[in-house]
Amino acid sequence: MAAPDNPKRHLVLLIALLTLVILAPLLTQTRRGTLVFNVIGVAVLLIGIYAVSQHKHVLVVAIVLSVLSILGTSFLLVYPGHVSVIVSHTTIVVVLGFFAVAILYYVVGNGRVTSDKIFAAICAYLLIGYAWAFAYSVLDECSPGAFATPTELALDDYAGRVLQMRYFSFITLATVGYGDIVPRTTGARTMVILEAILGQFYLVALVGRLVGLHIVHGTGPHHATNKEL
Repeated sequence: MAAPDNPKRHLVLLIALLTLVILAPLLTQTRRGTLVFNVIGVAVLLIGIYAVSQHKHVLVVAIVLSVLSILGTSFLLVYPGHVSVIVSHTTIVVVLGFFAVAILYYVVGNGRVTSDKIFAAICAYLLIGYAWAFAYSVLDECSPGAFATPTELALDDYAGRVLQMRYFSFITLATVGYGDIVPRTTGARTMVILEAILGQFYLVALVGRLVGLHIVHGTGPHHATNKEL
């Protein structure tokens, strides 16, 4: 059975994601910043679970994946290393991808185009960017030198690398392409191509869908009746 609809559920998630975007560079530079950053990340996951909690089966999967993600991140904090990074970041990619798909399913589903659906579409866009950022981090960990960056970071600066890849992911998703970070391997270039294509199709197809539904709802029987009156 679906949970009662809350018109602000995705607005809350959007605010949490934007807060994470803004605070992440500031927090990771402090001594306990990485820990605080992870706590905020957990809070975002909890809000994400709330956002997709309308359907019981989706809620259960979201909780399981979120717990695995938290365990993976905790493992990285306690036992930092090559394997820990791959495990932690891979679980994060999976959970972010799941949230993005679940939210997009809600966005393109039947029903009126509401403000909550617009907020949800923006949330999914941000989640896709974050998922690709961690995917790039996994690739860079498995294949060192996959990306040429202007700043060389310490091997154990995992948060700094994620922030670099986050920046690269979003400029790729938006097809800005400043050229300061460059993919050097075939795998990295393939991932960049896929993200750039996805970014373009997302804006064109999804925005077109929302506008189309808005027109349909605006010219429906109820609208026509009011117009006649």
